Order: sequence, then C-alpha cells, then structure tokens
Amino acid sequence: MEGCFNMGKIVNTHGVRGEVKIYPYTDDPDKFEDFEYLYIEGHQQTKFMVESARVHKNMVLLKFKDFDDINKVMPYMNKNVYIAREDAPDDGEGHYIVDLIGCEIVDEKGEVLGHLVDVLQNTAQDLYEVKKVTDHQKFYIPVVDAFVKHIDIKAKKIVVHLIEGMMP
Repeated sequence: MEGCFNMGKIVNTHGVRGEVKIYPYTDDPDKFEDFEYLYIEGHQQTKFMVESARVHKNMVLLKFKDFDDINKVMPYMNKNVYIAREDAPDDGEGHYIVDLIGCEIVDEKGEVLGHLVDVLQNTAQDLYEVKKVTDHQKFYIPVVDAFVKHIDIKAKKIVVHLIEGMMP
C-alpha cells in the first residue's frame, strides 16, 4: 500500500471473541497499543478501528472494534496490516529506515563512497550496510555519532566519518 507502512501479518485468531494474532514486522511491537486504526490488505479504503492491543510471546494480540466473534475475523487471516505513514508513531528522528534506503553515503570531504542498501538492527547499535560505488563491495558503518555526522533525507545524503579499516 502506497503511503503506508506494513506493520505485520494476521497469522491466526486468538480465542473466539474476535481477537487476532499478528506477527509484527516492527522492532517495537508495543507500538500497536498506540494505533487508532489499521488498514488490512485487500481493504485499503477501510479503516479498521483498534479496540485493544497487547504483546504476548513476541506476537501482538489485537481486537478490532465491532469484531466480536471469530467468524468476523476469519476472512482476514494471512493478510498484512498497515498504518498510514502520517499516523505512524514518530521515532524522534523525523525519518524511518525506509527513508534511508538508497541514500548516498559521502565522507566529510564530499566524496561519494556508496549507497545505503539496508539497516541491520540485530546488533548493539544499528549498522548501515553500504554498497561501494567503485567495486560494489559491501561494508558496514555503526550508527553512532562518531561515524554518522549528518542525515539529509530531502537530499538523500548521509555524511559519515570513517576510520581506517572500516571500508574494504
């Protein structure tokens, strides 16, 4: 869905009173508790109002308003759920990972080093995965103030400071 973030997938029902089990695609499934509504794949024009949400065993148990029995939620099994970008919780940085992908990575002198192809989040700090312009090899930059100096989303440019050995 254009202009939306894919937040997860409805993978099962939970009980018989209309709750669904959602496999979250976000690093913070607690965000679901703040959503007023979600869109469901195949029903992009309909806002499904969220009555309640909670995290249980790394899954989100969510109840849509007016969906009071299992039969009402069954048609939505294996469908993705989305939140409109403008209604997504602000991360305090003013951008999301999707905004960073494709950004040009430049050093402090303005030399283009490569392009950001992914952000890895399973380490102590996030890592930018960068594909070099010259030979297309990949290298990684820890997302800390010592290395990431400036992010300009509008210009699709990230200014970095690299130390010896960071770039192959």
